[in-house]
Amino acid sequence: MSTSDTHEDDRTMQTAGAGIHSAARRRLSWPGWLARWPKGARAAALVGVVVVAVVVLVAVVDVVLSFGTVHPGVSVGTVDVGGMTLANATDAIQTHVAEQTAVPVTLEVGDDRWEVEAASIGVSVDATALAEAAYDVGRGDVTEAVWERVRAALGGVSVPLDPAYDPAGLQSLVRRINDSIAQPPMDAGVRIEEGAVHRIAPEDGLGVDEEQTRDALLIAFLSDERIVSLDLVPLAPEIDEEAAEAAYRAAVAMLSGPLELYYEDKQWTIQPTIIGQWVDFRRAESADGPVLEAYLASEEISATILPLVAEVGKPAKDASFSVSNGVVTIVPGEDGLAADAVDLAAKLETALVGGQERRVELAMRRVEPALTTEEAKGLGIKERLATFTTEYSPSNKPRVNNIHTLADALDGTLLAPGETFSFNGTIGERTAAKGYQEAPAIVNGKLVPQLGGGICQVNTTLFNTVFFSGLPVVERHNHSQYISHYPKGRDATVSWGGPDFKFSNDTEHWILIATGYTNSSVTISLYGTDPRYKVTYETGPFTNLRNPPVREVEDPTLPEGTRVIDERGVSGRTIVVTRIVTKNGAEIRRDTFKSVYRATEEVVRVGTKPVAAPSTPATSTP
Repeated sequence: MSTSDTHEDDRTMQTAGAGIHSAARRRLSWPGWLARWPKGARAAALVGVVVVAVVVLVAVVDVVLSFGTVHPGVSVGTVDVGGMTLANATDAIQTHVAEQTAVPVTLEVGDDRWEVEAASIGVSVDATALAEAAYDVGRGDVTEAVWERVRAALGGVSVPLDPAYDPAGLQSLVRRINDSIAQPPMDAGVRIEEGAVHRIAPEDGLGVDEEQTRDALLIAFLSDERIVSLDLVPLAPEIDEEAAEAAYRAAVAMLSGPLELYYEDKQWTIQPTIIGQWVDFRRAESADGPVLEAYLASEEISATILPLVAEVGKPAKDASFSVSNGVVTIVPGEDGLAADAVDLAAKLETALVGGQERRVELAMRRVEPALTTEEAKGLGIKERLATFTTEYSPSNKPRVNNIHTLADALDGTLLAPGETFSFNGTIGERTAAKGYQEAPAIVNGKLVPQLGGGICQVNTTLFNTVFFSGLPVVERHNHSQYISHYPKGRDATVSWGGPDFKFSNDTEHWILIATGYTNSSVTISLYGTDPRYKVTYETGPFTNLRNPPVREVEDPTLPEGTRVIDERGVSGRTIVVTRIVTKNGAEIRRDTFKSVYRATEEVVRVGTKPVAAPSTPATSTP
């Protein structure tokens, strides 16, 4: 090889080597757009790319590691739920809230304190929804999810507990606190005095605020804080002067002059002072909030107008029952006619507030009886079930009066199917205002004057009527002493505030109690639909006979050795009456009425007046 050839080959190799080096440089060079950046900027970009790559790598690893669990660093309130499954996170939240709300919170307002239970204001959380919200952290949009995971890993992400509460329970608590210590606000109002209308200015109150109370309690219940202090704040009235102005103007218009009422040829003039008694005020809701409105109260109109216009009305008459010789008939009811206070109130408001003429026709309405004829027919009162009569002396006028008064009060009483009759509950207290007079009655085994004496005559008659009807006797008491003119063992006593007589209507229809009397007897009958009860009874002998104790009272006005019975005693005794009630041959009821009568004291006056010895005639000696 020649020297020149060698040099040429070297040049060729150098050229080739240069080409190889240049190609390598091209492969390792920055992109054209980046190559134009300054060297420092290119380095920063490289660091950013590396950081992004690392973040993406961490996020990918986090996705793998937290699959099916809440991402690490996520908490709900103060509960760390990172790495937990949904179920475990839910349990952890529930346990935390249960522990926090198990202890009451003390609420302080000044020197006053209230212990508040969480349940009283319904503190609760939706643990499942909160756990799901924690689980969703880092699982949304890709970009957002990555940064949420990074935030959770670096500094933590907290989902607020967001508790729920019961508004009614909170309002009740605030109302209780304010009722105890606060000064309530006073709404603007309107007052009517002697026909004049006056405004009432509103006034601010002072108390605890509902929203502040709520926020403070919810924070306390879900933290370790157990004492909450509240300050009293001004409480604004709900109705201000503007919201009450329309009511004031309406009231002024209503009382601006007299009112003329008319019905057919009748006419009445109502003065503003009377109209003022009808006007009342109430809270109403509007689009702008609560307002005060004036209205006419129908009950107040009734109180003044109805008596005034009674001459053009007619009271309704209830259907009733008439009995004669064991036959019952229905006396038809009659409709009544009365002023319609509700309709009249509406007409009056129109006339008094916006009308040109203060003249209104009286509205009338038909008044249906409380018991209509058709209703009476449907009660099933069509035949006599039982009747009984007892007799008494006509000489004791007050006692006869009481028997008649009580019989009248009892007459016409209706007993519904399944209802229990009470003598005291039906008749009420026996008073002079009801027409009762003082007459002898047995009190603690002695006959003493008592208002309503003689009522047991009527009650004994009623008991015997029920006895023979076969109806269930619920309560019955015998007299304290035996009374011979009543059926043996079948007397019945009652006393206001003491013993009562009760029986039940076990039939499927209503029962009517009908009474009748003369000056020496009283009769009580029961009417309804005969249940076909058959009654038999057995009266046992008197047992446990006990002589009356005798008390002697010295009487210096009676000759020595003389005995006069002042109060006759009655022997004590016991007797049992058994009633057997059957229907279609089968026994349905067996009752035992045991009467235990006490021996009552006999009082005897014993004479102590000395008796002079008979004088002896003088004799002479021959």
